[in-house]
Amino acid sequence: MKVLVTGANGFLSGHIIRELLKRGHSVRAMMRAGAKAPALTGLDIDVFYGNITNKTDIENAVDGCEIVIHAAADTSQSHRKAEDYFPVNVHATAHIIEAMKHRGCKRLIFVSTANAMGFGTIENPGNEKTPASPLILKSGYAKSKFMAQNLVLEAVKNQNLDAVVVNPTFMIGPLDYNPHSGRIFRMIMNKKLVFYPPGGKNFVDVRDAASGIVNAITDGKSGECYLIAGENLSYRDFFQKIKLLTKQSSKLVQIPVLLLKLAGIFGSICQYLGINTELTFANTRILSVNNYFDNSKAVRCLGLLCSGMDKTITDYLKWLKGKDLGKKIPG
Repeated sequence: MKVLVTGANGFLSGHIIRELLKRGHSVRAMMRAGAKAPALTGLDIDVFYGNITNKTDIENAVDGCEIVIHAAADTSQSHRKAEDYFPVNVHATAHIIEAMKHRGCKRLIFVSTANAMGFGTIENPGNEKTPASPLILKSGYAKSKFMAQNLVLEAVKNQNLDAVVVNPTFMIGPLDYNPHSGRIFRMIMNKKLVFYPPGGKNFVDVRDAASGIVNAITDGKSGECYLIAGENLSYRDFFQKIKLLTKQSSKLVQIPVLLLKLAGIFGSICQYLGINTELTFANTRILSVNNYFDNSKAVRCLGLLCSGMDKTITDYLKWLKGKDLGKKIPG
């Protein structure tokens, strides 16, 4: 089958494209003109340069493809308003749906976010039926992806669109050139004193995520959502793993909740004044909760693999060292 992957220069998309090629699919990779995509170097793919917010570009990209994996997203944490995310995350999704109807595509795999569902605790993690958290939806990114996800599900119900929604958690792994999630490693690597937030989140190997998402082409049920999740860890436990695997002697210190929220208020004021910052009150509140999810549905229905974070962290650091993208890497 010929598969269109949008946002092809992204971290997850690079792995999705490699997984598709491994299985014998033909791939059209859509990305904006001038985008750098080192993860795609040397791959036998049809590169389509276009603007994801342009209807004509989307129509042309979709033409001739049987499957669309819509992974393009604006993930910036420094936009001042939720509406700043809408052109890429919401409006482009509507254009994709329309283009698929016009061009006769068979199935849409929409890459949403786990934060479109509600989180839970270690004992009772959030699942596909848990309502989205009002706290998380204060994030403009999460709100926009939640809206786009609802557009897809409404099109399945009202327009006979064949579509599956996949909801990845926080992805880690090799080929993170940008870097994307790899920035979290900067908080600990080569540091004697490491400050960590009081909450936690679900971490998933990006290679497992890509494999599960490609499985959704044949195994996903139209109109269903699947949490692409891995291991639930507190930030302390995650940093402790890195510390042990790299044999660092760093001292881990939890940031007090009140101090973190005060920093977030200051960040929100800066953002309101037009100063770019990812530190906002909403984001610091999110860092203070245990943002945990259940992956059992995706394991059962999509054959999602669950690599342990020890292996994922080790593989990422090995790749980083081999690419000479970090300065001195411990271990």
